[in-house]
Amino acid sequence: MNKKEILTISNFLSFIRIFLVIPIFYYLVQDNRLLALIYILIAVITDILDGYFARKLNQITDLGKVLDPLADKFCTIGGLIALSLYQGFPWWITAIIIFKDILIMLGSLFLISRRHMVISSNVPGKITVFLIALTVIVYLLKIELLFVTLMLSVLIMLVYSGISYFKIFYRYYDIKDEG
Repeated sequence: MNKKEILTISNFLSFIRIFLVIPIFYYLVQDNRLLALIYILIAVITDILDGYFARKLNQITDLGKVLDPLADKFCTIGGLIALSLYQGFPWWITAIIIFKDILIMLGSLFLISRRHMVISSNVPGKITVFLIALTVIVYLLKIELLFVTLMLSVLIMLVYSGISYFKIFYRYYDIKDEG
């Protein structure tokens, strides 16, 4: 991997998103919902811009394929743990999301180590991350009716995206070794 593949706008935005988990967690612990919301919105915007610039500038790299979902997972898991610990967010949904993310990370690590393949995030996975972020925002704004609707949407997308990733992992796992 050369310097040009590492030093991209998209990768920079992913690194920023990884570090945004610190102020998000901090302000949730401090019960400062406004500042937590601002940092969550910054994370969502950097996620959108990350993908936009990667495609627009033709800067899709293997590092970016790893960094982008890793940044999503750091922000999502860190934020959800703080929400559950300090803001009363339901632990059961946090546990389901973490469990699914761990399974996807293990599948990705397997493909990287055994098949030397890096699979990028897919559309159902991106929609799921967006819905989780929207659910967190609505929860922090205390819009209860919308929160319940979004929780149901998140659960449906968790199942759908989990199945779609399983199909991808199985397809690449099932490739017969040549030789």
